[in-house]
Amino acid sequence: MKQLVLLILFSIGCAFFIPLLPVEITSERQIIYIHGGEPVLADHVSRSDQFVFYEIDGKSGMFMRSDVSSVGLIQIQKKVPLLTLMDRHKKRLLASLGLDANMIHRMDTRLFLSIPILLLSWGLLTLTTQTVRRVKTGTLKPRRTDPSKPADGHSSAFTEENGESSDLRNIAMFFLDLYKLQNGLNKDAPARFAMTADSANKKTKVFELGVKGDRDWLTRRMSVGPLGEETGSKSKCFYVIYDTHMVIKIPPVPVTDIVKYVGDIRREVQIVTSLAPIACIVPMVSVVLNKVKKLPYESSLNQEQLEKRFIRLVEEEPEYQEYLKIGDQFAFFMELSNSFFLGHVIDDLHQARGNIGEELRDAPEAAWDQEAFTARYGLEALSVFEELQTLYQLCENAAKSAIFDSGQGESIHTFQIKKWFLASIAGEDFTQKEKDVPQALLAQIKEAFTRVFKSNQKNINDLVHLLKSQLEAKGFMRSRQQIENIASNMLQLLCQLNDKRIALRDLKPDNLFIDANPENYPVCLNNEANFSIGVIDVETAATLTPSKDGTISQPLLGGTPLYATPLHLYKNQTIVSFFGDLPHGLHLQDWFATIAIIFKAITGKNLFPRAARSFPGILKILKSSRSKSDPDETTVKAMSQKYWVAATTDFKTQLSSFSKALRQLTLAIPDAMAAVITEELRREEACLEAAIRKHVNLSPLFKSDKNRLFLLNASIDTLHKQMARWSNTSQLPEQHRQMAPQMVVFLKNLDRLKKGLLEKQHALSAFDDPVHRISAYSLLEAMFQVAFRYMYKARWKTLPKVNTVSAQQAAVKDDQSMVTAILNDN
Repeated sequence: MKQLVLLILFSIGCAFFIPLLPVEITSERQIIYIHGGEPVLADHVSRSDQFVFYEIDGKSGMFMRSDVSSVGLIQIQKKVPLLTLMDRHKKRLLASLGLDANMIHRMDTRLFLSIPILLLSWGLLTLTTQTVRRVKTGTLKPRRTDPSKPADGHSSAFTEENGESSDLRNIAMFFLDLYKLQNGLNKDAPARFAMTADSANKKTKVFELGVKGDRDWLTRRMSVGPLGEETGSKSKCFYVIYDTHMVIKIPPVPVTDIVKYVGDIRREVQIVTSLAPIACIVPMVSVVLNKVKKLPYESSLNQEQLEKRFIRLVEEEPEYQEYLKIGDQFAFFMELSNSFFLGHVIDDLHQARGNIGEELRDAPEAAWDQEAFTARYGLEALSVFEELQTLYQLCENAAKSAIFDSGQGESIHTFQIKKWFLASIAGEDFTQKEKDVPQALLAQIKEAFTRVFKSNQKNINDLVHLLKSQLEAKGFMRSRQQIENIASNMLQLLCQLNDKRIALRDLKPDNLFIDANPENYPVCLNNEANFSIGVIDVETAATLTPSKDGTISQPLLGGTPLYATPLHLYKNQTIVSFFGDLPHGLHLQDWFATIAIIFKAITGKNLFPRAARSFPGILKILKSSRSKSDPDETTVKAMSQKYWVAATTDFKTQLSSFSKALRQLTLAIPDAMAAVITEELRREEACLEAAIRKHVNLSPLFKSDKNRLFLLNASIDTLHKQMARWSNTSQLPEQHRQMAPQMVVFLKNLDRLKKGLLEKQHALSAFDDPVHRISAYSLLEAMFQVAFRYMYKARWKTLPKVNTVSAQQAAVKDDQSMVTAILNDN
């Protein structure tokens, strides 16, 4: 009896105290990552074209889609009292049994807990009593434990870091060891590193390094991220900031021999010597070793002398070789000092174009004044203005309803509602800027605006698209001169490379840098004479001058898909066999990449996305051939067709989409390119003249030679008058009305062809001037045709087309890309 009383008291005590214990629970939440801001945890997330909507504890909110880098899932761990979890499960269980909610609420959860505790305690007491009796009587023998097993029962295995690249981890560990050395600590000194939470979702990761000193932990940070698009180069490259800015290159085939490692560095140094005075950044052992070893009279040595001394050091004293290894292989280190990646410069020029909030605040009256709105955005934006008014009326009604219910009607005015409305369109949180309005009311208004936007997504998307277009146009005009100078200097670099008889074969924005006085950046971009474009890494470079035996050394194969062609995959002999002039073919690899880089500089977009995605299929064709190193013409033709179908589609589509910007920019053509570009423009001029004659003569709309001659000689103004006449069907004779739609389409296509012809003629006239400046549109067309004509041979016939039409059908088919047609008559 005494034991039972004690058990009851024990059970009651446990039932009161155990629920107070904290327990750690894991729940899955959606997380919204904001550019330059703190991540936001949400219960539910949905997207529209322009906004990301979210709910937190039943409250709604939204962000501009352009401000959101990504949305993901995350597991959240938090501590809550055990009683909270027990209450939750009790309610679910009793509700499923059909009990009333009030009755469930009155039932104390701890009462339910005390009963199983009592039963468990009674069972344990009974089992313990019986066990003791059996041991005493010898019927139970203690079991021997295996001394080889851990005494605590925990597995000795450990879980590796999840989701973190082994390359990034190895680089972080390399600099952790370097940090120990710089602080005079042994390599086995306690150390740690961790990625910072705010960089986990970014391309560039930030690591916190820590080493245990004599007394305290010493800490510092470093950053590391992959370099280049789609990791297309032969080696993996990473951009690192640790004391200085540097690029680390890890070869795909591990280099473990110091002789080969030093030989590769010396080879690149030789190419750099040949490229002078083009600025180059190449691997050097001194980038790392000068952080761990001070040489005698170091201050009196120039960079070349210092590098030679450090190379001699690693050759003579093998222990220093370990400081050049990441993991078990040698890595190549390039110091950037104060240089600026061309890729980063281009990104900055296109990202520094303001935001929607700035555009709205720049002309606040335009949102409410139709005349001001159409004057700023054009008459074609009238429908967007009307949608904006509808949207505002809905938001104003919702806001006034919330204000009336709160009793704040007299203190809040219409101009405030308009200000909050415009802030919401810009994706800004107006609730944090109002001090005299209750936060609860502002939260209600914000939630009401979000509901209106969510139910009127077309209206809001049209408006945001218009505002972004305006920002793009304004930003483009601000940075136009800088973009023109970058593009013009890219042409200068291309000519310099050809003059030096070197083909880099992996030109891309992240392999190039702005060579200028860092103190003058970015002002130096306003004058092309104040900067040039330098080269980072020459791993895939080829010398175009034959050696004594008349051959050109075989360069490394491969490139970056967004800037490469199938020729990057062929050995020298294959290029000679099927394409001809080898030095010209290697140079055209840089020529083609320059087209894509100039387009990227002007638009901020990639020129050949489809073509880049075609490379896996191209490689599959190559691997299925009888010889991957020596493919036959059938294989080369199939690879070329697959690539150029995608590339020509990209070229037509992108030039059409960005024709306005490309035609606005004019670029200075170097004298070294003038002859090639002039020849190509004349060829295109002749092709367009032939296309115009073909378009008119093959049209089934005309029976009279007189009418055809009239159209062949018609000016652009005359064609526009004819288009207006045939568009007004009510004024046409009865017998002409049926053919009017076809006639309008025919005239539009003829107009495009004649405008294209005038554009070529205007570009040709520019070469009569001392400085040859032509539109970027005309230049890219001419450069593309030069590369295409060499890389896709006429004997392979025309490229396959998805939708083919007869010549007579083409004469009356509305074709938006007639002028950018790929001419294959080489």
